[in-house]
Amino acid sequence: MRELSQGARIRGDDMTSLNSVASRIRGSVAIVAVIAVGGLATVACGGGDSGGTSLRYGYDMSAQFTNTFDVAESKGDCDAVPMSYIYSSVLGYDPISGELLPELATEWVIEGGAKKSITLTLRDDVTFHDGTKLDAAAVKQGIDRNNKNDQLSGLDPIQTIEVVNPTTLKIQLKNNQAMPLLYTLADARDGMIMSPSSVDTAAERPIGSGPFKFIEYKPGQGITLERYDGYWEKDTYDFGGIEFTQVGTGPPALTALKAGSVDMIRAEMESLEAIESDENLGSVVQPSGAYLQFQMREAYKDGRKSPFADERVRKAMRYAINTEEINRIVEREKGEVASQPLPKDSPGYNASIANAYPFDPAKAKALLTEAGLPNGFEFTMAIPGPGIKNMADQGQLIQDQLKKIGVTAKIVPILGQDIATQYYIEGGGDAFAAARLASMFYPTAIDSQWGKYEFVAIWNGAENAVITDLMNKALGSNDQAEIAGFVQQAALYTSEHALEVPIAFMPQIIGFDKARVGGTFTGQYDICKAPDLSGLKMK
Repeated sequence: MRELSQGARIRGDDMTSLNSVASRIRGSVAIVAVIAVGGLATVACGGGDSGGTSLRYGYDMSAQFTNTFDVAESKGDCDAVPMSYIYSSVLGYDPISGELLPELATEWVIEGGAKKSITLTLRDDVTFHDGTKLDAAAVKQGIDRNNKNDQLSGLDPIQTIEVVNPTTLKIQLKNNQAMPLLYTLADARDGMIMSPSSVDTAAERPIGSGPFKFIEYKPGQGITLERYDGYWEKDTYDFGGIEFTQVGTGPPALTALKAGSVDMIRAEMESLEAIESDENLGSVVQPSGAYLQFQMREAYKDGRKSPFADERVRKAMRYAINTEEINRIVEREKGEVASQPLPKDSPGYNASIANAYPFDPAKAKALLTEAGLPNGFEFTMAIPGPGIKNMADQGQLIQDQLKKIGVTAKIVPILGQDIATQYYIEGGGDAFAAARLASMFYPTAIDSQWGKYEFVAIWNGAENAVITDLMNKALGSNDQAEIAGFVQQAALYTSEHALEVPIAFMPQIIGFDKARVGGTFTGQYDICKAPDLSGLKMK
């Protein structure tokens, strides 16, 4: 893990940190042959210098990469896995403490009244991989360019960015939501900064200031990165590079790891037992705020009607879907059954709705009858895929459970790189059974789904005035108790109106080859977040 080398200040309304955010991310479990503490794996290393050896990282480019390294063009959250090693971000984030950390910016100061400003002080010792020196103009250009990506709505509060001097930027906001913007600048893609010289070529040949520089991309096969010796955090990485190798999600990834074709994979829950029982393999299990979800479209942009526009139908789904069964089968009972968008240890968790919808098919059928659908209905349910076992298993279970109340779900797999366009923008389904990503700043777990102007809310026809009002209050506040109160009210509203079916929070799993991989590294704290490999050593 990186050490905090420079003290970071957040000034304004007596806000110095957001430790309460940490409660979303819980400590890891101990596992076979690995000492795991808070998602941290420590593995013995053999002798010899392995600084020039590359890590072969199994990564499903067909499901997780949208074939661009340009943040402004990126259409998938999981693009961030390889990109996060190429680019440095404006800010960092500690998933355990919940605190913002210095990265390209060493200090951030919040000032002003209702419409606030943020002053960023930048490092003066950063060079991009092409030798260009990073300065405030380059960071401004990067943020402005990233803001052209309509999926990155977290940057929308920016009114203007002013270059004060080569190491100082001042951001004027359209609203009072300074803290969410700071967390956005620490997020996977939003805060990544490219070299000004690579604007026209970033999609295919990215140039950043991160720990590894881009060497080669073979679509559908692999991505080659090489350690950047000019990286501003000297000696952080002690291995030669990363070779992202195409492996399918789920069993194919495990097969590749066991065969020695790759050194590390993000594993699905169904592979954990096989990894733990193999003396040659190690694993890290990191509980997270990511959760399995049945997401319902309330309206189509083209005027088509959705069966889930009726609140009674949505409530029927909550009673009919057996979340305990899905957690038992898909998450091997290692997940936390969900009742709302935040886990039990989040400050935004509302205990009053924990048991609001017990599994009750008879009640579900009664609600459908009340909604004028006594014989049920048919709808299209998108899932990520094809070939992603846990998503296919979840989809099949939901399909079987709904069949018992007379509802037919037609399953349509959509490749990860096509979900934004095919499901959301083009309206390719009435519902989406998938996994919802965790949120660094916990109020956004709700705001990003039902708040006004949010991508998912827009294309699901789910922009909600009540939630928008509560979230504007939460996101504009600096009082932690007040923020939690507004989020709990919003969680109650999502439950009362059955805006989703939350299923189970998902631990994230890393599997690795102990003969090749050693040192100290962390697990993933979200589906599309890269693990921190700064202490990893290749044997």
